[in-house]
Amino acid sequence: MNALELQAEVALGEDSTHQFKVDVRNAESLAAEMAAFANANGGTIFIGVADDGTIPGLTAEDVGRLNQLISNVASQLVRSPLTVQTENIRIDN
Repeated sequence: MNALELQAEVALGEDSTHQFKVDVRNAESLAAEMAAFANANGGTIFIGVADDGTIPGLTAEDVGRLNQLISNVASQLVRSPLTVQTENIRIDN
């Protein structure tokens, strides 16, 4: 997904398969969200996107922290462990 595709997805808003999170610090909350998507038809969590669809983004430090958190949550906090995909998208503005 490129920046334009991301902006188009975000413009559609949140629904049962797309959730926006400005940031994630609570591993248990993220695990619950991931498990809910896994038990349905899947979904996408957009981190760095506000509920209103604005994209404040993340720092490089946040991206590293979140990639590690997502991996840990998927393998350690969700039963049965999940295989997840992460994608970092740079938006210049």
